[in-house]
Amino acid sequence: MEEQTEDAFQAPDLPLDGIPSSILRLGKRLAETKYQVDLLGKNGWAELTSNLHGLEAGGEWDGADDALTFFSKIFPFAILPAQTEPMGVFNVPTERVIGRSWRWWPEHLNGSSEARFLEHLNGPFAADGTSWYFLPALGVLLAAQGQGRVNYCRYHHIPSIRARVSHLHYPPADRFRLYHVMRGETRQSWVVYNNRYLQPVHLPRITLPALAAYGVHSGSWPLTFPPITRVFDELHHPQPLGDFIAPGIDLEAVKGRIRAEKEAEKRSVKPVKMALSDMDITNIWPVSLTLSFFFILSLVVAGLTSGAGWPGGISLLVCGMAGSLLLFIATPIFLVSKRHHRAWQPEKPQAAEPPVEATETPEVTAPNGG
Repeated sequence: MEEQTEDAFQAPDLPLDGIPSSILRLGKRLAETKYQVDLLGKNGWAELTSNLHGLEAGGEWDGADDALTFFSKIFPFAILPAQTEPMGVFNVPTERVIGRSWRWWPEHLNGSSEARFLEHLNGPFAADGTSWYFLPALGVLLAAQGQGRVNYCRYHHIPSIRARVSHLHYPPADRFRLYHVMRGETRQSWVVYNNRYLQPVHLPRITLPALAAYGVHSGSWPLTFPPITRVFDELHHPQPLGDFIAPGIDLEAVKGRIRAEKEAEKRSVKPVKMALSDMDITNIWPVSLTLSFFFILSLVVAGLTSGAGWPGGISLLVCGMAGSLLLFIATPIFLVSKRHHRAWQPEKPQAAEPPVEATETPEVTAPNGG
């Protein structure tokens, strides 16, 4: 019976074979960076790491970022972990885990509570309540449930933690391309995935070295992409991109909108027959009303005088001239652009088709602390 219990405690080490040493160093550095950021925020220096330690996307918590949120801020095109591949229970190297101390820190435990916690970590149910995502492509793990124990084990130099691990995919480096662009005095770095989806780099001091270590190469902005100035404008209103956590830009959709705008522009300059009264001409209506007044007045005078005498002759002359001018104003004899119509408004381009799902995982699991 004692042997069975002892066997139940056994768990294999997380397999790291085949992962290049450079990627292993990268994963270790990412986890260490998160730990140092959380320490800064804990000690009241959160303003120094406001982009990595503060309100969550929903604004519900003013504290350390969870592992998935932190990772998505560093690495573009992080994927929602809705359909992961369970791997089992493993002994995981503490130095490779991105955790989050949002409910408690190691010093919050007193003697008895710490003893119970250590007993749990070393007991047969240590992996209960844990759910960690392993990204072999980056040699790092993201703690979704069971987050608080990570920093505790770091603080006390505990080398490994038993946890339930699932495989989380991250796109290979050759699917990305990095572009450094300028607009006036503004310089930005953009990452394009599959030559279609774009996300900006928000933390270049951390992200750019990490992408370089991962093997992402930079290039010149292709002529087949939308103009840089247009992409800058589109980034003011980023859209959800399939199963990726952070929003971004679908370059194909932008190109579709540009084509629609050009077509609308062509239709707007296409000549159509139009009358002077339809055109956006200053004071055209006062002139028309004045002519109408003289036309009706002269017509009445001509009727009363039967066109006899000089009053009748003048009234007939004025009636003929005013009527001719009114007919000239109201008859569509001019071939001009639609944009000259007084009621013309630019056409709204048709909405582009929604972006194609980039992966097969549509939603995210909500991380819990522990």
